[in-house]
Amino acid sequence: MRLKNCTYCMILFFFVSCKPADLCNESDTSSRCGILKLIDSFRISPNSSSSPTIPHCSPCKMFVTNTPYNANLGGIAGADLKCSVDTNKPSTGVYKALLVDNVNRRACTSLNCNVSGVIEHIDWVLAPNTNYITAVGSNLVFISDSNGVYNNNLLTTISAPTGIWTGIRNDPSWDWITDISYTCSSWFDDVSLTCGSYGVTSWQDSRAIAITSAKANGSTQNNLLCVEQ
Repeated sequence: MRLKNCTYCMILFFFVSCKPADLCNESDTSSRCGILKLIDSFRISPNSSSSPTIPHCSPCKMFVTNTPYNANLGGIAGADLKCSVDTNKPSTGVYKALLVDNVNRRACTSLNCNVSGVIEHIDWVLAPNTNYITAVGSNLVFISDSNGVYNNNLLTTISAPTGIWTGIRNDPSWDWITDISYTCSSWFDDVSLTCGSYGVTSWQDSRAIAITSAKANGSTQNNLLCVEQ
């Protein structure tokens, strides 16, 4: 009886002690193990400095809306929607309005983003080191700098003369800081006087984006400058 019990113990010990051989070959991407390892290698932490950059167009097109609007644009989201349905929009591409309110969209918190660069952006519409061209004619307007802005004379006018809502400050040259007192209540106000910052597209200096000496009433009809993403 003792011999029989001992035999059982030895068999049990054998099965508990042994484990299947590790047959996983991580370099074999045709196997389940290899595929899982490959997928895992692409899982990068959102806070990692090696996170991939978001792809964008190059070159990127710009157009001015065919339709003018008062300053009640429905906020930044409403302005983007207006860009997406405008008759001047090219048949392909995603477009957003070059318009800021300092909360939902912002270019810079320092002069031309010189302090912290692109970290200062909030949903900004210009990408760093990118060519921006007219949607019609493909004329080069400017090449953005490493901060995703531009601070020299435009290479060509954006469009025929028209006013464009921007909310950007001009102090008295390229600045790109939000003119926080002049965004017409984050672009929901078509009543207040002198509430909105705007540019005029016939200029090739910073007045194309923001006129220093004038602000528009909320009821004023201005267009939007739409930028491909």
